[in-house]
Amino acid sequence: MKKFEHWFVCLDLSKMDDILIGYTHFLASVIKPKTISFLHVIESGAVAQEMVELFPELENNEDFEDVIRKELNNKIDAQFEDSPLETRLIIKKGRPTDEIIEMMNTMDPDLLMMGKKTGYVGEGIIARRIVKYVPASILFVPENSRYSINTVLAPVDFSEQSANAVKIASTMMEVNNGSVRAQHIFKYPTHFFPYMPTDEEKDKINKHIQDQKEEFISEYNIPENVDFTLTLHKEGRIGDEVYDEAVRNQADLIIVGAKSSKKITSILRDDFTDKMTYYSFGIPLLIVKNKERHQKFLKSLFN
Repeated sequence: MKKFEHWFVCLDLSKMDDILIGYTHFLASVIKPKTISFLHVIESGAVAQEMVELFPELENNEDFEDVIRKELNNKIDAQFEDSPLETRLIIKKGRPTDEIIEMMNTMDPDLLMMGKKTGYVGEGIIARRIVKYVPASILFVPENSRYSINTVLAPVDFSEQSANAVKIASTMMEVNNGSVRAQHIFKYPTHFFPYMPTDEEKDKINKHIQDQKEEFISEYNIPENVDFTLTLHKEGRIGDEVYDEAVRNQADLIIVGAKSSKKITSILRDDFTDKMTYYSFGIPLLIVKNKERHQKFLKSLFN
């Protein structure tokens, strides 16, 4: 896929690295990128110095970095040694989130891959910041990810960005002979609260949603083989509806289109993408971005 030719994969010297490197190798067999860069950030000189003290055979910080490089290269080579793909390992020092954002802007990859540890305190805040300030699409890979992509679920709001997510899912499934499901979650208008609409009113609302779906398919040329689910959301979190649909259809991947409007507030306040980022699905979550629009947004924001 031309959209995802250069990948950046973040490693942290935890057990998650084995899962993430393995999933990267699997996904590369489906999407076939040209280059994969692996990144590890040594959090601070103090951490490095502490490791030197724990392991006297390490004479200085440079030795510590060499040990890290060797360990990570061994893990990468175990998966990619016979691969025709170009791979590289980059080690930086500093605050991980800041260094990741800086490297994304410097090297301009198409896809950023990060491990998502279930229940990890503070992870949602880090993920949210990464999603806001990295122009590349982002794939979060949880600890129990399956090495398969037979069914992809794409939540849609009938917008251009969600249509783009559905099309990317369809392109992936063409190669893998899998299926794509698009889910639209809707609520009854607030003026009915706290009462339920009558059956006649429900029929009108449902017809309106169906008409919106048909317009969405027609306007954005959604492939015919995409199956649609229209889900009425009554209470609780929107993410629960997505999760239930994913489990029902044994989805291997969830793809969400991030907002890419010219208005700064639309990107900063992409509530649905935020909620999806915080949610622990146990299923890989791909947030698809229009990289050029996000780069323009970030440039205007920080300039």
